[in-house]
Amino acid sequence: MFLSVVLLFLLGSILGAVANSFTLILISRLLQATAGGVLMSFMQIMLLEIYPSQSRGKVMGLVSLVVSLAPAIGPTLGGLIVSVFNWRYLFILTIPITVIIGILALIFLPNVTKPQDIKIDLLSVLTSSIGLGTLMYGISIITTRLIPGMIFMLLGVTVTAIFAKRQFKLSFPMLNLRLLSQKTFLMMSLAALLIFGVLMGTETLMPLLVENTLHQTALIAGLVMLPGAFMLGILSPMIGNYYDQHGMKIPFIVGIILTIASSVPFLFFNQGTAIWLLVVAYMVRLAGISFLMSTTITESLKELDGVNISFGTALSNALRQIGGSLFNTIMIAISSLTTVFVSGFHLAMVFTLVITLIIGLIGWIYLRES
Repeated sequence: MFLSVVLLFLLGSILGAVANSFTLILISRLLQATAGGVLMSFMQIMLLEIYPSQSRGKVMGLVSLVVSLAPAIGPTLGGLIVSVFNWRYLFILTIPITVIIGILALIFLPNVTKPQDIKIDLLSVLTSSIGLGTLMYGISIITTRLIPGMIFMLLGVTVTAIFAKRQFKLSFPMLNLRLLSQKTFLMMSLAALLIFGVLMGTETLMPLLVENTLHQTALIAGLVMLPGAFMLGILSPMIGNYYDQHGMKIPFIVGIILTIASSVPFLFFNQGTAIWLLVVAYMVRLAGISFLMSTTITESLKELDGVNISFGTALSNALRQIGGSLFNTIMIAISSLTTVFVSGFHLAMVFTLVITLIIGLIGWIYLRES
């Protein structure tokens, strides 16, 4: 399975490197994203299978490091590559890395789980893809084309509902939505979805602010975000270890405080804002998110065991990716509500502040009832 994912990602990279149209670039990114989505669940399931349950905080700290640090570093690395080379190298440079990973996996990666006779429900794949795709497309165009946007959103919600209803009828569902009946999994997965959405939405708009409002290069925009990415990478494993020993309460509270505190300067950024202030505010935000992400993901899985770990991991990852994609679309849509980007940016940051307060409310209810 891992080798198949590597080959799929390699195919997407090669196609992107030689693409001569937007359609081919989009297809190549979809192939890469498909492989990446499978790989995230694969990595998490394998690590949870290998390590004992008392080390889940440590494991999920490492998972959070990879899941959060990679997209956090992406803008910096992408800006550097585009500034020094050209956009094709965003694909070209991944090819040798992917080949090396495939060779190492072929030689060293063992099978650590028992094979099961599982059939993929193609109708579930189709309805989930169409439902979520049309929903996000509707959100992305609703600010400029109200009626078509509403139609696509309604269609997306309807088809997604059909997908969800079907999952309860299948003996082996594509996503085991029955796990959402467990309070801990539901509340913490919802919190993780919102946290990841705030992360991805902020990462999407920050480079636009630096380039469009401060008139800096893509490289500078990436460098502004780099210290925050390193902050997240350093803290995630440490927070995971703390969780194993003391639980989620203190890290969650610290994370909420830091994320809310970071929202204040974001609401006042403008053309005259110093670059160092953007760097500090973004570092504080990613520090807060690192506290929240590691603890909520680990807490969501704490009552699951056996095959439910795999089901829960897949569902949790799917929800986070959906949340990240939806938040990207929503944040761009909100920032487009005004003709001046900086004003739209402020509106989008107000939205992230409201979402952070909702995350805090979810955590408060959960901790009070636990």
